Amino acid sequence: MKKFVKIVLVVLGSVIVSLAAAEGLSRLFLDPIDFLKPTRVYDPVLRYTIEPGTGAHDKWGFRNRAVPARAEIVAVGDSHTYGISATAEDSWPSALAEMRGATVYNMALGGYGPAEYFYLMADKAVRLAPGYVIVGFYLGNDLRDSFNAVYSVGLWERMRRPGFSAKDADDDDEPGESGAGLGEWLAGHSVFYRLVSSSFIGDNLRQMRRLRRGEEIVMFEDPASGIKTGFTPERRLQGLDLEDPEVREGLRLSLEFFSRMNMLLEGTSTKLLVVVIPTKESVYARYIEGDRSLPASEKIDRLVSNEREVNARVKEYFDAHGIAYVDVLDALGRKAGSEQLYPANFGGHTNGSGYRIIAETINAYLEKAE
Repeated sequence: MKKFVKIVLVVLGSVIVSLAAAEGLSRLFLDPIDFLKPTRVYDPVLRYTIEPGTGAHDKWGFRNRAVPARAEIVAVGDSHTYGISATAEDSWPSALAEMRGATVYNMALGGYGPAEYFYLMADKAVRLAPGYVIVGFYLGNDLRDSFNAVYSVGLWERMRRPGFSAKDADDDDEPGESGAGLGEWLAGHSVFYRLVSSSFIGDNLRQMRRLRRGEEIVMFEDPASGIKTGFTPERRLQGLDLEDPEVREGLRLSLEFFSRMNMLLEGTSTKLLVVVIPTKESVYARYIEGDRSLPASEKIDRLVSNEREVNARVKEYFDAHGIAYVDVLDALGRKAGSEQLYPANFGGHTNGSGYRIIAETINAYLEKAE
């Protein structure tokens, strides 16, 4: 019995030492901000924020090493500006900072929408006295996010119209959430654990969980162009279907928030620029639209058609109200058949290559405006 106990203790000790060594090596070669899961906490206006310092985030709870005294550019947005599916250095705000040799502060969080963008701009972004506030406007769910914010947060009550009630936010892209248990603790404290759980294996497990829940994922492969990826047209259509009164209301509210952002900066030295970010389905539209061999092809076509309509209405509104914008759809679409821009799974966020294209498109606009 004593011999057995000794063997168990030796094995247990070896495992602990091995895990500690793996964690040490992970932190030596990898940046914790790219792996540790931050803690989400309740906020009465933003609905939730990141607890400062968790997940290696800064004292304001954003994905930066520190809050600067001043930033030439402040980027505000959701997970597509935060940089999901890429390291912090490969997010488009960081890529833009490298291109311009400027300080770009990333003030983005998954699940946020135009209501949060406006509030953050007024509450924090202007404190950094930027030359530009660049807002990432993701067409895939920002309309729905505007609706949910206005119809659930008291601050926006006067913007509401009769006949609507709030639904749960489409928050599957949030980088952190409240929770308990060993897995949650490890996610927030162990780089090695997150390295394993966020790997290719982890992505496949997440995709399998979504499929078991009944979520529709359409896999697509085009050997001629090297495209291999997955789409979620049903989910994205929920945020873009103009036949849905809540989506139409969300579009109205989104445009109103952008008008408020523009008015907030009028007469100041800070300029507003909106970056219109498309869905993955629209980026690959020339490959998948009208392809009846694909499952859910009708939903794909409806999604792409609705997004075109929303895109056109947004640009028409921006032009009429003097709101500067840049649309990155064409730039991403041109590279879709020659470069891997998205994960080879259900993920709807671009990888580092896609974020760099977004940054290059923004930089080209800024250089032309100078």
